[in-house]
Amino acid sequence: MNKKPVIIDTDPGLDDAMALLMALASNHMDIRGITTTAGNGLVEQHSKNAMSILEYVGATIPVYSGANQPILQARSGAAKIQGKSALGGINLPKAKKLKVAKPTAVEFMAKELVGSDKKFRLIALGPLTNLAILLASAPEVKGHIEEIILMGGAAVGGNRTPVAEFNIWQDPEAAHIVFASGIPIIMCGLDVTRKALLKKDDLERIDSVGGKAGRLFSEILKELAIGQKDGVVVHDAVAMARALKPDLFTGASHHVAIDLGGTHTRGCTVTDLGKMMGKEANAEVIFDLDYKGFVDLLVESCEVLNKKMGGNKDE
Repeated sequence: MNKKPVIIDTDPGLDDAMALLMALASNHMDIRGITTTAGNGLVEQHSKNAMSILEYVGATIPVYSGANQPILQARSGAAKIQGKSALGGINLPKAKKLKVAKPTAVEFMAKELVGSDKKFRLIALGPLTNLAILLASAPEVKGHIEEIILMGGAAVGGNRTPVAEFNIWQDPEAAHIVFASGIPIIMCGLDVTRKALLKKDDLERIDSVGGKAGRLFSEILKELAIGQKDGVVVHDAVAMARALKPDLFTGASHHVAIDLGGTHTRGCTVTDLGKMMGKEANAEVIFDLDYKGFVDLLVESCEVLNKKMGGNKDE
């Protein structure tokens, strides 16, 4: 099987954790490394979370720590939503075998990308600080990146401000560098992630899978459901689903600019839906998904991981 070489840049995070589990379940990804960045919390905690997830599953993918703060502005995490550990009330065992790898996330990516004869897919689930530093410090990597699939932004609306999504708002300068890079970008923002609203029947279906993987999926979803009335949104899992099964999604090519200076609009992904800017499209903006197919993928990921982990439904 000809697997795509992949680097996952992330800030785990509850929905990031689910996205990582989906990637680990896949037989179509050659995950060369996981790089962490500040976002939901501090980068040190995110690296610990990533290693805990990997060790829980039995994977030995190296984890590299990256930026601990945005390029210019102060970091503002999501502790009120995801807790100090960024994993809410989930008590994953601390990793005992895995240690943070050397060198830094950016140094690893630069060496790995340039040294490969295959083009990589980068999957970015947090603020884009690591990727921006990589592109600014080692522009030669551009020719080695097939595409960047990211969870972030929105053509309409926001979740950190009325017009800005959290990951982009956290480091708008980094997002500007990435979107202006000329690398093909697939933007899985709030336009599509809010449509992947898991309902009671879907949550019960996932919970019924059981096993070590199914139980962890269910714990994550229960944490994300706290305070939610209409359903559970799993933002980063949607972006990972786009990487795993692109046929489930529909979008359109648009020019996306990052607002850096607006008093009320900083961090907005200004999406030229009406083609008014006169600029070429720089991103495929995802707007819709096959909801049933997405839920099926979540269930399938649980089942496959259970088999890989030697688990069963009745554990």
